[in-house]
Amino acid sequence: MKSRLKSRRSPLAAVLAIALVGTVATTLGGSASAAERTATSHRAGGKAIATKTSAKPQMFRLNHGAGEPTIGFTRDGKLFYTASSGCVTSCAGQPQMAETVGPGGRAILVTADQGKSWQDVSPGVPAAGLSPHALSLDPYIYVDRNADTDRIFDIDLNAACAELSFSDDQGKTWITNPLACGEPVNDHQTLFSGVPTESPSPLYGKVLYYCFNKLAYTKCTKSLDGGLTFIPTTGLENPECSGLNGHGVTDKKGVIYLPYTGCSAAPSVAISADEADTWKIVKVPGARGESGGDPSVAVDKNGNIYVVYVDSERQTMLSVSKNGGKSWSKPINVGAPGVTMTNLATVTVGAPGKIAIAYYGTTSEEKNGFWNGYLTSGIDVLGSRPTFYSASINNPKNPLKAKGCGPGRCGRVLDFIDVEISPSGQPWAAYVDACRETCEKTGVESYADNEGVAGTLVGGPRLNK
Repeated sequence: MKSRLKSRRSPLAAVLAIALVGTVATTLGGSASAAERTATSHRAGGKAIATKTSAKPQMFRLNHGAGEPTIGFTRDGKLFYTASSGCVTSCAGQPQMAETVGPGGRAILVTADQGKSWQDVSPGVPAAGLSPHALSLDPYIYVDRNADTDRIFDIDLNAACAELSFSDDQGKTWITNPLACGEPVNDHQTLFSGVPTESPSPLYGKVLYYCFNKLAYTKCTKSLDGGLTFIPTTGLENPECSGLNGHGVTDKKGVIYLPYTGCSAAPSVAISADEADTWKIVKVPGARGESGGDPSVAVDKNGNIYVVYVDSERQTMLSVSKNGGKSWSKPINVGAPGVTMTNLATVTVGAPGKIAIAYYGTTSEEKNGFWNGYLTSGIDVLGSRPTFYSASINNPKNPLKAKGCGPGRCGRVLDFIDVEISPSGQPWAAYVDACRETCEKTGVESYADNEGVAGTLVGGPRLNK
């Protein structure tokens, strides 16, 4: 369906402050877990196969709390990770790991050595706990890779506002701007960019989109100056859907693809070709409904659309459209062999037909068993017999979650995780270890069990070529 509302063509209420804030970087001692385990090669449906290529999982600890982590790569291979302990006011009495710098326990961390060490490059002065962001109920990071520079966007929600900082020098300095003050019930935010389709000459060279949940509908704004000011666009309303949107993307022509949930229990994608002024909601046919949570979408350079979602049987499913959403492939189960239930599945794409998928999964028959963080590389996905390489990035003897994970929200992990492909073609994903030493023995979690971790597959197919 399409909807068109009258768009207000004025910037958001005044930008209250624009401040250039220097960052004092703090190095955190990350730790790696190099597994002897090898990823399982398999077909759709979990049938293991033999392949000439192998991959091994590797996990890195950030020594920092996390919840709903997002990540992004710069062109030179630095990985940025947004972390939050989930402590809204303070973490008094908790271990040092949860005593994060800055209000709200949030931070922007970066690694330049493939996860071995991490630096806190948050806006403000992290070492002194000073931040221009008041607090954060939800952190979010987006790395916009451009021809001349990489712009890193850091967004935090504080109930009534969304506060935005961005950096053009990899976190050394930041410009801070209240993004959407006066917008309550602001959740499930997503920030992404695309080439213009309507605007003649945006100052930034791209159009920057910010979309978020307003309960009954999704609202989007756009910026033509790289995040200094924003213009409201048409709201996305559908009586069959809730307002819960996933993370948006654009194709090389600037068409927006925004994953949508709650549309008559079928995963859907909202598509706009005119900078979010009109929308068409496309359902993925053949899907066995949803078990809750956001579907995930990716689009490659040829315009092929990939949708991943967790269905009503708790399986991670993939469907592909080669014609802009007009028709879709039959959904296939991309879960690793032995995985009985999954949650928080997310997808990204490199070269056409090569994808990476991250999710939480369990091999238990009981939903209250232990859960692990799975990472999958998929190749030949546009063909009839794709091959997948899947592994738990953590050793299953040391699970990341206990007492169930979803449907939908996964305890202290919260609503989503993230996956990206590095410039070298490796898949990387962000998870939360919500079940550490004591929890592993007792199955009981606490706020101390809330550490950010990153995982990758070493070896295996390169996904960018």
